[in-house]
Amino acid sequence: MRPFIALALLAALAQPASAQLMGATELKIATPVKGAPSSKPVADIYYLVGESGAKETYTLAGKGPASLTLFGPDGSEILTASGSGSVSLEVVLPFTDVFTIAVARKSTAAPYSLSRKATVPTLAEAEMAGGIGYESKDGKRAQCWIIPGVKARVTYPKGKEEFTLAADRDTVTFVSFAPRGTSSGDASFTSDGEMVRRAVRYPDGKVKDVSYEPRYPYDPQEDGRFTGYLCKQ
Repeated sequence: MRPFIALALLAALAQPASAQLMGATELKIATPVKGAPSSKPVADIYYLVGESGAKETYTLAGKGPASLTLFGPDGSEILTASGSGSVSLEVVLPFTDVFTIAVARKSTAAPYSLSRKATVPTLAEAEMAGGIGYESKDGKRAQCWIIPGVKARVTYPKGKEEFTLAADRDTVTFVSFAPRGTSSGDASFTSDGEMVRRAVRYPDGKVKDVSYEPRYPYDPQEDGRFTGYLCKQ
């Protein structure tokens, strides 16, 4: 099930980004862009509109050492990859928002191509990935990937939860570790186009339903500073 993302929202997000980046090129899915030779040792900046939970792959093909760096909608550096000749960066996006990607090269006189691939996330994938890498504004919740797109950890002052995406990609299992003990269950997600409904099932057969508005664009009042894409073991 694809997250309910209105085209109007994507258009509204993309316009400010293109203006702020002063003519930066949009990196679209399955439409590679060509980087022209440059006499200046500066990074080339691209922007893209992505979906929460989408597994994205950016591939740079060129000559010499280079790096790709993805920045979040707040300007935080989410992830970087480097290499020589061909460089690939794989990431699971934490928001439905506008992101930027920087291409830095040692041999700026040579041309290059940059391509983008992305999966279509299920609603469960979109909800599971939402805000991962960012700490809540009050500092009481931090989220990171144990295995990107598969297993995540949420840490609280007095406990933590670990979430795992099931093979069906529509269910998320969880284990909660708290001072009062350990609990587990699974959650499935549905949407009526305006609200998300999360149905949590526990081993004793009890079911708890919660409905809430989706949190897609980055919100500094809820999603605080970036603290790390991967969990620190």
